Amino acid sequence: MTADGRSVLAIPVPAADPLLARAAQRSSAARRGLPAHISLLYPFLPAGELGEPALAKIADLLAPRAAVEVRFERCHHRDGFVFLRPEPAGPLTDLIAALRHEWPGVSPYGGRFGDTVEPHLTVAMDAGPDDATELARSVEDALPLTTHLTEAWLATFTTRWRLVRRFPFSAGRS
Repeated sequence: MTADGRSVLAIPVPAADPLLARAAQRSSAARRGLPAHISLLYPFLPAGELGEPALAKIADLLAPRAAVEVRFERCHHRDGFVFLRPEPAGPLTDLIAALRHEWPGVSPYGGRFGDTVEPHLTVAMDAGPDDATELARSVEDALPLTTHLTEAWLATFTTRWRLVRRFPFSAGRS
């Protein structure tokens, strides 16, 4: 369960929402509080530290980014974790590195999985072995999925997730 006062910087992937909705109908392990997304940094800054200076810094880092076309080819699972890997991952890995450089004290998932985590779209967490296999199979039936990632979101949690601000990627736009 997410703790109150936490925040996340994430890239929404609306094209994957139908996949996640179907997965959530199959398993409670697939139910999420946010729409389909790729986390850039979670947990990010405590909600109380998200004043104008932090928001301006986030905007300065994200606005020059270009939209990225990604493709999800396969659904993966390991140890109850079911996920999609975006290809190419390089632009997202670079963005995460830039954010980590700006906020070096913020480790992905609090360091639970090491200092670096590959970009991914979570389908389910803590699924049983048979459940994870079935979820991966059912999601994979709807793949491949190609989409454009055009913005990042900052959201905070207080009993539920709330969108604080959108940060459009504007490089290459006229």
